[in-house]
Amino acid sequence: MKSPSSATKSLRIDQIDRNFASSAGKTNLVWLDAFDSRLSLRGLGWPKENYRTRTFWRFPKRAEKSVRPDVKVLSQMPSGVFLSFFTDSPDISIRMEVGNTDQMDHMPASGMAGAELYLRVAGVWHPAGVAKPSLTETLFQRPLLEDAARTMRECRVYLPLYKGVEAVALGFARGAKVRPSPVPAGQKPLLFYGTSITQGGCANTAGSDYVSTLGRMLGAEVLNLGFSGNGRGEPEVAKLIREVDAEVYVLDFLTNADVGKLEQTLPNFIRLLREKRRKASIAIVSCPAFDKTLWNPTRRAADDRKRDIAMRSYLDLKAAGDNNLFFIDGNGILPAGLSGAYVDGVHPTSHGFAIMAERMLPQLQAIRSREGP
Repeated sequence: MKSPSSATKSLRIDQIDRNFASSAGKTNLVWLDAFDSRLSLRGLGWPKENYRTRTFWRFPKRAEKSVRPDVKVLSQMPSGVFLSFFTDSPDISIRMEVGNTDQMDHMPASGMAGAELYLRVAGVWHPAGVAKPSLTETLFQRPLLEDAARTMRECRVYLPLYKGVEAVALGFARGAKVRPSPVPAGQKPLLFYGTSITQGGCANTAGSDYVSTLGRMLGAEVLNLGFSGNGRGEPEVAKLIREVDAEVYVLDFLTNADVGKLEQTLPNFIRLLREKRRKASIAIVSCPAFDKTLWNPTRRAADDRKRDIAMRSYLDLKAAGDNNLFFIDGNGILPAGLSGAYVDGVHPTSHGFAIMAERMLPQLQAIRSREGP
């Protein structure tokens, strides 16, 4: 096989096809910091502490003292966090500073380190623009919307799924109106605790993980507390999570859980939640059917064992009187061997996440519509 010429090696795809090139967008914009009162920072369980410390962390800063170092680092990645606002600006850009330029070999940089804009039209959320990150610089500016009609619309800008964020600002056309779109009064969030899949690995874009997608489909506030490789059902995490008054706690951590300890870990996690949240709904989600389970009997047996433990824990707790406990079978959420659904047989693509959201939607709707005891 002949090797490419030196001239071919030196050309990047954005030099060959300008449609792949990144632009800084327009320059004559008015910039608002993410913590400006005209914007609403949402998707956070402890928003007052975030505003006080000016951080985008998913756990409060004080959690550093109680969680493991890996969980601390992952909690600083703002998966599911978004800026919400109304504007009539025809142009919207983002200026963002991230902690590093590290990349993963199986997740698009647009989802890992970029931002995504959604617009609400006639009650339906539509993706409208993606800010592709810089691969060489921690500070970059990108357009999200350009030359749109000057009409008032509701907007959401989702922050990176797998990158710590130091600072964010949004740019608007001069003279444009901007006002916050806050959480509807009286609405409790749905809190998702889990693994890399919960966090959003490996979605193509920042707003296409299954948790964010469900939030838009349900018209509900959702909190993403997925910690890649570290959703282990630890008591320290349960004690933090129960500080949030959630409508539903979705426990999607079985993939990371130690199968040998799960019989103790899962019931204890639920017990700790119940100490403060006695009537809240709790949904246990078993492992999805990864591609590997089709070919690897050992992996399939381990996942089946976790499912059996989860089901038995659910039935035992129900029999003991917990009527606000629910079970969602992961095998039916995302089946193994589905073309285009996984990037590596384990982590879903945006297509896979869309399927997960569609299949979890009716189950969560049924949980939310059920009247408590």
